[in-house]
Amino acid sequence: MRVAAWLGASGWSRGVEPVGKATGRLRLFALLLLLTLVAAACGGGGGESGDESAGGTEGATGGAGGSEVTSCEGDDAEAEVLVWGSRDYYLPPDQFEGLMEEFPNLTISTDVQSNDDILEQLQRMKDAGQKMPDIVHDDTFLVEAYKEAGVVSPIDDLMAVWEQEEPEQYEAILPITWEENQYDDQTYGMAIMSNYDIVYYNTPWFEEAGIEPPFETFDDLYQAMVKMKESRPDSIPLTVQALAGEGVTTFKTVGSAMGVPFEGAVPDLQSEAGLELIEFFQNAQSDELLPPEAISWGESEARAAFIRGDADLIMDGITVAADFNEVGDFTYPEDWQTTVLPTQTDSTEGERITSARTWMLTPDAQNRCAALDVLQYIADKDVLLDTLEGGAVPMRHTEAVDDPRMQEILPLFTDELKDTYLEAGTVPAGLNSGEVEEVLEQLWGEIVTGTDASAQELADKYQPQLDEL
Repeated sequence: MRVAAWLGASGWSRGVEPVGKATGRLRLFALLLLLTLVAAACGGGGGESGDESAGGTEGATGGAGGSEVTSCEGDDAEAEVLVWGSRDYYLPPDQFEGLMEEFPNLTISTDVQSNDDILEQLQRMKDAGQKMPDIVHDDTFLVEAYKEAGVVSPIDDLMAVWEQEEPEQYEAILPITWEENQYDDQTYGMAIMSNYDIVYYNTPWFEEAGIEPPFETFDDLYQAMVKMKESRPDSIPLTVQALAGEGVTTFKTVGSAMGVPFEGAVPDLQSEAGLELIEFFQNAQSDELLPPEAISWGESEARAAFIRGDADLIMDGITVAADFNEVGDFTYPEDWQTTVLPTQTDSTEGERITSARTWMLTPDAQNRCAALDVLQYIADKDVLLDTLEGGAVPMRHTEAVDDPRMQEILPLFTDELKDTYLEAGTVPAGLNSGEVEEVLEQLWGEIVTGTDASAQELADKYQPQLDEL
């Protein structure tokens, strides 16, 4: 149990995979991408020519890998497909047994690469002329990096075949599944499941303070936090984390919901919404609505404060619900419930965001119809629900989220959460995401610890640093 790993003799220790908090990976990726580009500029690295590479890695753009297909009907040739999953719970629980029963000539092998180094491994394999796996799975914000490194190929031909030959399944998949993986007018993967940052709240505390969610605006949310403080003066209305290296997910999630403009990963802090974002948290800090200790808190400490009842609110991924339910005497909905962030301020309107992982084809996926079979199986309604039941995240599939099993597996996935999830956008990201996180962490640290600088002064201090990235 993951929650058990959090608990320690003197508090809580980090034991849960970060949800949308990948600062370390972003920084490592920036370095690896730089090295890749330098090697390419110098003409170095192996596997540059398809004639010299093992496994047919003759380039990772255009029609890389196997030949582009226009139809897969009647294709029953023998094929072997190697699939690398980023976590065991993102793979179909039956390990594709159902697909292999339907297609006896298809052999699918799986391997779980949970060390968050799939991109690095593929780069090494490409340089050494080694055959890469056919299909890999990783954070969606890294897809552009995979594309720049030349280790994935577009799937637009497979999407066209899918839409033509299995139109009902294709139409049930939300467009964002493809759109957030598009670069240079080509699609580099399928992000069929995504995490969703929501608001968790303490049920008795809300009732005691007379608060009724959802919140229409951020002013409504702020006034609710003030009521929470008045109800329990010695407690914390909103628990957050601000430890360097832990990321700034709460700051970015609220920023998107407030309508802060983003250029890739870079927010416009000097915009009207950007200033409102800074002011919101500055006011919360000065009104003692945030924990002063948060500058030394990671996600485990922030979650622990909520579970202990020391904090009334936490903004976190929907996957954390299962962990909360593992704690004795802390059950849904008696002790905690959920709602969504507002998307309006007095003058701006934003969008809620989701954080996904993407299934991608490498240039070594020679049998593209077999690869399509795998993608279609992963995106099957019943398989998606089985995968969710095994510990994954909600799916971008209209039929699956409307299926009665969805509510049985994830009771907190109310109509409110479902409707907003289906409309949510994607996490702002770019090739400079790691560097952006470093600058925003400094700003976030100043806000949480308190500063005499105004919102405008903070924006003027940090925006030039962001614009240089």
